[in-house]
Amino acid sequence: MGTISSTLDHPSRPAAVIGTEDEALTIIRALADVFGGAASEPGTAELRLELLSRSGLFGISVPTDNGGIDVSNTVLATVCCEAAARSAPLAEILAAHFVGLECLRSHGTEGQRKTVFAAALAGARVARGAARSGEALPLVSNGVVLRLGGEGFCTPCARHADWMLLPVQTGGRAVKLLLPVRSEGVHFVANTCEPAPGAAQAAEHVLLKDVAAEPDFLLQATGDAASVGVPRSLSLLLEAACRLGAARGVLERLLDAGASDPLAVGLFTSRLAATEAIIADAGRAIDAAQIGLADQHRINAFQASASALASAQAVAHVAASAGQEPPADVQLTAQAMEALEQSGRITIDAHRNGAPRDD
Repeated sequence: MGTISSTLDHPSRPAAVIGTEDEALTIIRALADVFGGAASEPGTAELRLELLSRSGLFGISVPTDNGGIDVSNTVLATVCCEAAARSAPLAEILAAHFVGLECLRSHGTEGQRKTVFAAALAGARVARGAARSGEALPLVSNGVVLRLGGEGFCTPCARHADWMLLPVQTGGRAVKLLLPVRSEGVHFVANTCEPAPGAAQAAEHVLLKDVAAEPDFLLQATGDAASVGVPRSLSLLLEAACRLGAARGVLERLLDAGASDPLAVGLFTSRLAATEAIIADAGRAIDAAQIGLADQHRINAFQASASALASAQAVAHVAASAGQEPPADVQLTAQAMEALEQSGRITIDAHRNGAPRDD
């Protein structure tokens, strides 16, 4: 895998070493505040991304055999949730990287894993890309090397990453290509990339013009691994976590603005708590799939993650009307309404008094 390692032209980063899951959560909360702040000064994007690289978060999912602490997938979801509450681009950057490393864990060769995991521990990042057409990008051979061309979109600030993981098709097979971002022929359309606070950021547009790739960069998935394998389940889980975090951010802003309808707040917090529990269960299912040998482990993980995403999308619908009246399609018994209203009052009072919440 000397080919991959030689493409890293970034100087060595003195990335922090995160030793525990609690430490990882403390760091992401601090970074979320940084990314969620105003972005008005020149160079802010680069400074924030460099801070992220040095934080050590890019290495927390690296397996212990490769020098990482291999945090649970529930913790990975919590990291993305905390990020999304303040900055959607930060959450997308982290989610893409974690899924990219899982693709290496599941489908990479020993050499690929050794090289990329070591780089991740040093602050290197994997971004994710997709063809603009929605299909895999064609990867063709000219008799000497493989060549790639086309248009794609990738996760925020991919120009500052080290690799992009792209879906490609070669020899009639759909596979993944780990493409160094600074390869000749890779062109990003926008001139700048600022991971702004708040709402989601548009995908970064990239042009690929006769880009050379080598077989060592290809990740081979077998059987049904691409459809219900661990990487796809983790992708669903982290998307759900990002949506949950965005909804939590909505609740915080509503409470800051003086949201006064206890029933609506109570309904919102109950949906948040339920979705958080579903996400935690899905994270544990993925943990089991990473070490289990039976196909049923992977199926369970996929189904649990799909349920988590559906629940997160439902809570996003509630977020759209939170702080107002409960949605008209929600049917509640008198007992449930009384309990939710009381729960909402507790949440509102706790926020006014500055007490931490456990929703």
